[in-house]
Amino acid sequence: MTMAAEIAQFPAPPSQPDLLVGPFQERRVQVEGRVIPRLTGFHDGDKIALVVDHRFSASFAPDDARQAAWLIAQALAIGEGYAWLGADSKDQPFAPKAMQIGSADGTIE
Repeated sequence: MTMAAEIAQFPAPPSQPDLLVGPFQERRVQVEGRVIPRLTGFHDGDKIALVVDHRFSASFAPDDARQAAWLIAQALAIGEGYAWLGADSKDQPFAPKAMQIGSADGTIE
C-alpha cells in the first residue's frame, strides 16, 4: 500500500521592500552642547529642515531653526520625564541655584 503524501503549497511570500533605504543627508542636531536624540536636520536650500523622530519635519530660516531646535529639545526632554533639557537625572529635577551676595536687607557687607 502506497501512501501518497499530500503536500500543501504555501503561497509565495509578498515582495518585501528594500531593507536599506537611503542614503540620507541628515545630520544630528546639537542644542546647548547636547546631541538631541530623535532630532535630525539637513540643509534645505537656504533653510534648515528639522526632523523629529524621522516622521515630522519643517523648514526654517537658520536663526529660526536654532529657536525651533531649542523648543523641540525641551519638549523631547520633558516628554522623556526630565524637568528640562539640561537635567542630568530624573530623580533630581532641575531647580535654579540661588546665591546671595550681601545681606538680606540689600546692603553689601
